[in-house]
Amino acid sequence: MLAVACVGQRDDPEIPDDTPENPDIPAPADSTETVSGTCLILDFTGTWCVNCPRMEAAIEEAMASRPGAIVPVSVHCLTLDPMAPMPLSSDLASRFGVSAYPSVVVDLVPGSLFSTTSPELLLSRCDAALAARGEAAELTAERSGSMVTVSATIAQPGDYTLDILVLEDGIVAAQTGGSEQHVHNNVLRQWIVSEPFTSLGKGDEILINRALLLTEGQRIVALACRDGIVNAVFPLQAE
Repeated sequence: MLAVACVGQRDDPEIPDDTPENPDIPAPADSTETVSGTCLILDFTGTWCVNCPRMEAAIEEAMASRPGAIVPVSVHCLTLDPMAPMPLSSDLASRFGVSAYPSVVVDLVPGSLFSTTSPELLLSRCDAALAARGEAAELTAERSGSMVTVSATIAQPGDYTLDILVLEDGIVAAQTGGSEQHVHNNVLRQWIVSEPFTSLGKGDEILINRALLLTEGQRIVALACRDGIVNAVFPLQAE
């Protein structure tokens, strides 16, 4: 039997109030110091989750306080959510050990999962991830008709993939803890991962082309991932 917890919901005494936080990303030594760059935030959520709107609000507040620092991705989970991209969402939840909702993951870093709905904590974790990232690849993405081209110039040696995420905005659907006309944005629809580019060195260039038919409200986020962790993020706005 599958058991999930909606953090902070006390209807069932067996449901935990929170999940243990055991991030591999250390907090910045100086909490007032910020690091330039853009982080990818996976927000594991569900229309059935009473507390998930709190995380959505925390992410929005963090984005407003530091424009350009965060690219959010809403990963709707469980088959009772009509927006859940199964089996992708269950695979991602399993990969990062998600057992309570809402939960977020920073830059695909193993162990970065946490469930505290705090914009300050979110930005602190982003700063730590960016500091650990170091020099990022020079990443670009272009779309011409149905063809999407993603290219990167490598800044650090390693094994890389180029990923394309298809997100959708403006979906109106009922949200527990929200409203019957809640507007859902940044909803993950597809996640395309390239074949690995191995043993790359500084200055190497990599490129992929993919044909994608996007519907109204859909847009693309491109990633360069180094050894499985986000090294660069490029959000491509909808045409």
